[in-house]
Amino acid sequence: MADLGRAVSFATARGGVVEKARLGYLLTQEPPSAEAVAVLVADQRSDGGWPASWAHGASSLDATCFRLAQAVQIGITAEEPAIARALTFLAQRQRSDGSWEEEVQRAVAPFWVKPGDQAATLYLTANSGFWLAVLARPSAGALLAAGYLAACLSSDGHLPSFLHTHWLAGGLWWRLGQYERAEGVFRYLRKRLTADVAASNLGWLVNALHAVGVPSSHPLIEAAASLLERHQRADGSWPSEDGPDYDVHSTLEATRALRLCGRF
Repeated sequence: MADLGRAVSFATARGGVVEKARLGYLLTQEPPSAEAVAVLVADQRSDGGWPASWAHGASSLDATCFRLAQAVQIGITAEEPAIARALTFLAQRQRSDGSWEEEVQRAVAPFWVKPGDQAATLYLTANSGFWLAVLARPSAGALLAAGYLAACLSSDGHLPSFLHTHWLAGGLWWRLGQYERAEGVFRYLRKRLTADVAASNLGWLVNALHAVGVPSSHPLIEAAASLLERHQRADGSWPSEDGPDYDVHSTLEATRALRLCGRF
C-alpha cells in the first residue's frame, strides 16, 4: 500500500508554488493563492496558448493542454480569464475535419506532436477535444473531435497512436455520453496495462478519467491504481519517464490518482 505521508513530504520539500497549490487543493480543497495562479499563467501568449520548450516561443496545443490540466488540479475554472482564452485558442486552432496539428515546422517538433504524423494528430485531437469537453461543455469542437477519432478506431478498441491517446479519446467519448465506444477503448487499455507502464502515465490515466466522471470502481481505474501503488519509491516519490526533473509532477499525479481512488 502506498504511503501518503512520504508522498506529501517529497512533494512539499521539492515542489514550487504551483506544485504546492496542487497538493493543497487535493488534500484540503484550499483555493490557490494569487501567486500560484500568476505563476501558472505567467507565460501565456496573446493568442491564449502556452509555448513548449521546443516551440521557440510559439503557442503549442500540447503545452496548452498541460496547463489546463494543472489549472484544474489547483481549482481554477473556465471562468478564469486565462483559461477562457486558452479554450478559445484550442477552438480556433481546430481544423474543419475536427482534428488538430501543431503549427510549427516539422523539423523542430518532437515525434509525439510532429505535423503530418497520424499518431501525433490523433493524440493532439484527443487531448484538445478532451479539454474542450471537460471545460467548455457543451462544445461543438469536442463533438467534431470525437467523430474524427471514431473514424480511426478499430473494432478491438485500438487507435493507431500512443497509449495515452486511448485514455484521452475514451475520456472524451465518456464525457459526451458515447459510453459503448469509450468502453471498447477501456477494454483495450486493460489488456495493455502492465508493470512496465510508467507511473506518470498511470497517474495521468486515472486523473483524466476521473475528470470526465468515470467511477473509481471501474475495472480499468482499479487496475491502474493497483499498478500505481507498486511504483512508489522509498523516498515517497513516483518516478517520471521524463526524468528526475519531473518526479515532483509524477508524484503529485500519483498522489491525486490514489487519493481519488480511496487508496490513501
